[in-house]
Amino acid sequence: MPLFKRKKKPSERTDYVLDKLKEVSFFSMFANDIDMIKRIAEMCTRRFYRKGKPIIREGNFGDELFIVISGQIDIIKKTLQNEPYTVTTMNAGLGAVYVGEIALIDNDRRSASVYAKTDCRCLVISREDFIKFGDENPQAGLAITRAIASRLCANLRKSNTDIITLFSALVEEISSSS
Repeated sequence: MPLFKRKKKPSERTDYVLDKLKEVSFFSMFANDIDMIKRIAEMCTRRFYRKGKPIIREGNFGDELFIVISGQIDIIKKTLQNEPYTVTTMNAGLGAVYVGEIALIDNDRRSASVYAKTDCRCLVISREDFIKFGDENPQAGLAITRAIASRLCANLRKSNTDIITLFSALVEEISSSS
């Protein structure tokens, strides 16, 4: 079976792609297991996004994880007034950049938009391929799912802390203006 579903471009060396997969927190447990990293790579398709183009649109249903292997992305949310604001910019040159991991587990709407700030090369894993991978490699699939769940729990705890901080600031502001 080929390492990728689509024909590989010469500019994307296999070792580079495998190294990028090892950087992803929920694949890093297989950093020393080259056969497993190659099996993970077999799930990936490659996509190219030009600067300014959407990768993910907030509110759309999605079933894919995007691992940015080169380029920069902007994560953008809409305010209650439907105005876009940039939450963060991520650069693949500075370490693992990935978005949409929830889509491997849950079939729901995207919580933010993602745009290519520069030309971007991505590896994409669909939920269908991830589930098939888990069925064929149950121990690895379970380990990856647990790692994704752990990351989601950490994000939830941070969100809870942020909500308490905002609530406390609001209460203090209301109290001081009374």
